[in-house]
Amino acid sequence: MSELKLLIYALAVEATAMLVLLSEHKSLIAFTLYLSSHGLASVLLALGAWRLMPLRFRRPPLWSWLLIFGFAFFIPAIGLLTILGGLLVGILLPAVFRDQPFGLVDKPYFAPVSVTTGSSFRQVDLKSLLSGKNVPNALRVQGMLVLKDMPPRITGRLLRATLGDEFEDLRLLAYGILDQKEKEITRQIDRLLQMLERARESRRYRLSRRLAELYWELNYQDLVRGDIRDLTLERAAFYGDMALMESPDDAGMWLLRGRIQLAQEDYGQAHQSLTFARRLGLSSAQVNPWLAEIALERRQLPLVRRLMQEINEESQFTTLNRAVQYWRDHEPAASA
Repeated sequence: MSELKLLIYALAVEATAMLVLLSEHKSLIAFTLYLSSHGLASVLLALGAWRLMPLRFRRPPLWSWLLIFGFAFFIPAIGLLTILGGLLVGILLPAVFRDQPFGLVDKPYFAPVSVTTGSSFRQVDLKSLLSGKNVPNALRVQGMLVLKDMPPRITGRLLRATLGDEFEDLRLLAYGILDQKEKEITRQIDRLLQMLERARESRRYRLSRRLAELYWELNYQDLVRGDIRDLTLERAAFYGDMALMESPDDAGMWLLRGRIQLAQEDYGQAHQSLTFARRLGLSSAQVNPWLAEIALERRQLPLVRRLMQEINEESQFTTLNRAVQYWRDHEPAASA
């Protein structure tokens, strides 16, 4: 753009010089004014044209520039137009005959490829891999990339432990993974908060319910700690209560409310919320594990065993089945 401006300025100054030359004043002052204007136009033209020329034509720099200046200065008007025309032809003409580097091809045919079973990290303990002092850093970075696609609620503690690693690339990668997961949820929260401000009454329930779930996800995925975690749980409880005011028969929201209160260590309120969710129709597999956790915190071990035994043996949750089997096979001691 700067070269184009120089050429426009050169044309304007040259036009001014020609008006002075063709005027009725034939004095020395008029000729000196023309000569100065014409010289300035030639300098501007030489600068703009020299910058637009291909690199191979700008060698050596001083002599190539003086050649353009001399052509413009010693051949008034015609030299300027000739240089501009040459530049235009030099820029546009090669583009007409230039071979296009791209072409149209047929759509590729998709051939299914069997996925290879097993992974180079499947048999490796990622925790030992990332914390190992004798493990090559390149292999540790590959292990960190495996964690990137895993749920943060599973990898959160390991990622946070890696934040103190001696290898800087590993620390930065762990921080980036955690930060990306948190920002994804935070962006959704910000968008829903804006929608809630101008939402109609009919939409407030769905928006507040979704906000409670997103705030809970920040805690559930272990993306917040300390005071930020406490504030996040408070916001989750606030929007959960707002949703229940609109739809008090939402069993799923009562379950979420109970889990939030359990995370806040408010065991009394959590027990009431979870019990209410059970009465509204949720299955024992959905509610009893959390009631059992409250009973375990209170050292009510027989109650824990009874609650776990009430869970259907055909539960879909593998890890839950293991816990149920444990409490069925082990007789608890008397409650404290």
